[in-house]
Amino acid sequence: MRPQIYVVEGKNDKIRLQSLFPKIDVLITNGSAIDLSTITILESLDETHDIILFFDPDHAGDRIRRILSQKLKHVYHAFIDQEDALSKNLKKVGVEHASDETIIKALHMMRQPLPTKSDVTYAFLHEHDLTGSQYSKVLRNQLSKAFHIGYVNGKTLYQRLHMFGITQKDILEVLSESSSQEEIRTKFFKR
Repeated sequence: MRPQIYVVEGKNDKIRLQSLFPKIDVLITNGSAIDLSTITILESLDETHDIILFFDPDHAGDRIRRILSQKLKHVYHAFIDQEDALSKNLKKVGVEHASDETIIKALHMMRQPLPTKSDVTYAFLHEHDLTGSQYSKVLRNQLSKAFHIGYVNGKTLYQRLHMFGITQKDILEVLSESSSQEEIRTKFFKR
């Protein structure tokens, strides 16, 4: 196994990770304005290390993840859910605010992009109310939690399903596993 480098947004995220895992190597991007020198360093490290991207579950974190995913080859993705990364005053979202258990679980469940592509199409997502429906957000949240792929809108869901080789069959199993789509609609939208 190759040595690992964990990439986070800020110094508080680094402190948080190293409080749980004192011996890990962590690199900071200094927020969403990731500069060219940081990308160059990571591209160099990518030749000898596995790069674990562990960013805040927000727009800025997703932006950095997209940029680095396009530049790096030996990358893994760790995700936490927004509700698990809220500050005590509920005004900020970040890795630094997550519980020990949440961070450990996220790193344990990290995923690597797969060369095999998904058979999921936008039409399939729409047909199963994952896009274009009043129930879509709830159903996407159910999928994102089951597959540990972070918070997603319709477009991001499509991209991550393909990135991680998640198939139509996988999705249908999750949607039917705990409750039917009709039960979800009734539970969340009967009001």
